[in-house]
Amino acid sequence: MSNETVASVGIRVIETIEKSVAEEAKNSIFFTQLIEVTNQYRKAIEPDNRAEKAAIKEKFQFRTELFGNFYDMAYGMTGSRNADDKAAAVRVFSVLNTYGTKRFYGIRQSALTQRYAKFVETLQQPGFAADIERLRMADILTELADTHATYEAMYQDLGNQKSQRIPSREMRLEMNNALKVMADEVEYFSKKFPTDVNITLCKNVEQRIAEVYVTAPGAAKKESSIPTVLTTENSSSVS
Repeated sequence: MSNETVASVGIRVIETIEKSVAEEAKNSIFFTQLIEVTNQYRKAIEPDNRAEKAAIKEKFQFRTELFGNFYDMAYGMTGSRNADDKAAAVRVFSVLNTYGTKRFYGIRQSALTQRYAKFVETLQQPGFAADIERLRMADILTELADTHATYEAMYQDLGNQKSQRIPSREMRLEMNNALKVMADEVEYFSKKFPTDVNITLCKNVEQRIAEVYVTAPGAAKKESSIPTVLTTENSSSVS
């Protein structure tokens, strides 16, 4: 059974209880727990934010493009007929050409962080200020530095978001247990307080489970069967 299907069971059971007038079930600590666990579980199984990942990728590509432009500009100036311009360009280009290329193919992104950070940190040192100013490259150096910093911030922020997620496998166990305990509770109320409201709610909760689990509460011979149906080994979804 898919994670999304299990989440749907939680949502439907919660809505079924909320729409009922069974106050005992609504005020149960297990109902509050089911709501909390369902919300956490839904968060755990969410895919990564595609728009955010696309924005990070775009920033990564823009940084690569900026560095390429910077590299080409400095290289072009190394052929200047003005001796001072040429000398400044040679010094700047020697930094940009540390790895002998402007395109870093086959390099892990984590390694690229070190390379771009080193380029920016080196060229922002006071010893290169006059050369950068003479070549009129201050703007592109600033833009490269800002782009690099923004990319790193966005990348780390996404990583921080992922680190706060509870693994879906762990949450799946909690989700199944929360559903089982709530189903047990509703069944208990229907027997201890056999009002039409409680009996109806019990049947409706059983139906929510039966809609997606093959071994449904109403299909078993045992009077109390809810605790045995909330497993994943012998179940499949129909919706």
